[in-house]
Amino acid sequence: MSLLATIVKAVRPLVPNALVNRLEREYFNHHWHRFGTMTTLQIDSTHRRASCDLQLKGETQPLHVNIARYELSAENGKTFLEIHEVSTSREWMTLLAQQLVKGKKFEVPEIVASVL
Repeated sequence: MSLLATIVKAVRPLVPNALVNRLEREYFNHHWHRFGTMTTLQIDSTHRRASCDLQLKGETQPLHVNIARYELSAENGKTFLEIHEVSTSREWMTLLAQQLVKGKKFEVPEIVASVL
C-alpha cells in the first residue's frame, strides 16, 4: 500500500463523509468527464452501499444510480470492487448495468479503495 493510501485510510474515520464524497465525485468527474458530470454522491462504507446522480451529456434528466451492495477484495496486491446489487432511474439502464456490471470485478486505484 502506498504511503498516501495508508495515510488516507488512517485518517478516514476523522474526515466528514461530505468531504470524502466530494473528493470521490471530483475523482470521477476528472476521469469520466467526457460522459458527463456526477452531481451527487453518497457512500456508506460501513454498509457497503452507494448512490449517485449523473448528468450525462445529451440527456435532459439526471440518471440516479443506486448500488445497494458492493464488496472490496484484494488479489495480487490489487484492490477490486464487485457490485452485487445495482439499479438506476431508467429501467433499460438497470438491465444493462445488471448485465455488464453486476458480479464483475473492477480494479480500483489504491487511493479510492482506501475510502470505500
